[in-house]
Amino acid sequence: MITKLDYMRLHRWSSDSIYFRRYNKKCEEFRICAEVGDKNVIFLETIKERTTLYQIVVRGSGKVGKLFDSEYLVGDCKDKVMVDLKRFIGSNTVFESYEPFHIYGFNTYDLNQDWDGKLIKDSFVGDDKSWLICFDGRPIINGIEIGPRDYAKLENKNYDVKLNDAIVGLFAKL
Repeated sequence: MITKLDYMRLHRWSSDSIYFRRYNKKCEEFRICAEVGDKNVIFLETIKERTTLYQIVVRGSGKVGKLFDSEYLVGDCKDKVMVDLKRFIGSNTVFESYEPFHIYGFNTYDLNQDWDGKLIKDSFVGDDKSWLICFDGRPIINGIEIGPRDYAKLENKNYDVKLNDAIVGLFAKL
């Protein structure tokens, strides 16, 4: 088994190193992760780290699957979709990028707590069990411009949305 220290020793930075960064944002009831990197990046997530329910590809493309499994999911920013990754909870996974990428993940704190997620396309009625997250762009929600990584707990009311080609997710506890 390769430890984190072994990995760091084996992958010293050089002029031909591949760039990869990971970010986490702890929110009240969930966590948002983000990965940014070059093409041909491969990274692993262990069972303990794999809490991502949904993934949104903002830039680039790549594939994710269970380690040593021939089935995988492809994500591409051109599709502007939210990829359901619930089937990978409790598994070791591997990701490979095809081109430079920027991806977000919506993560649960409690693996027994299920969430419904979708990208919004227009105005909607919210409820107090839902959260709104902006992943890319500058949409206007009820007259207020929001930016990437902004999020808000919703209320039981109508939300007027002008997407402006942004990517915004709506998540609700089930």
